Amino acid sequence: MGLRVDARDVLDPNARTRRAFAGRIVGRFVRAGPNAWDDYVYEAEDGGAIEVLPGVPIQVEKVGVEFRLRRGGRVVRVAWDAPPEARAAAGNDERALRRRFLEECVEIFAEEAGQGPAAAIVRKLRG
Repeated sequence: MGLRVDARDVLDPNARTRRAFAGRIVGRFVRAGPNAWDDYVYEAEDGGAIEVLPGVPIQVEKVGVEFRLRRGGRVVRVAWDAPPEARAAAGNDERALRRRFLEECVEIFAEEAGQGPAAAIVRKLRG
């Protein structure tokens, strides 16, 4: 079985694309059951090439040059199709390639701090 992800975490954007760039779909997340709250399972697939536009909310994976985005109502995992000059500059160093991807293509942001839903319920119950 593939990677299992909680329904609330299948797409939790932590960045936005800075510019347009080429990528390729390397997998997708499918619901493990019939309900909206059911977990998702990652399925690797060759989904072909994709042009990623600027300003798209994405979830950058913890390693490598892959990220998640919503496309056609599905959550897909996309790998940056690094141009030859970026690959040549990085050599075989995956960390250098990731650094370049983050610098050139991604604008990381933190979620806005604020009151969570549990705190709102407590405040309402206390009157």
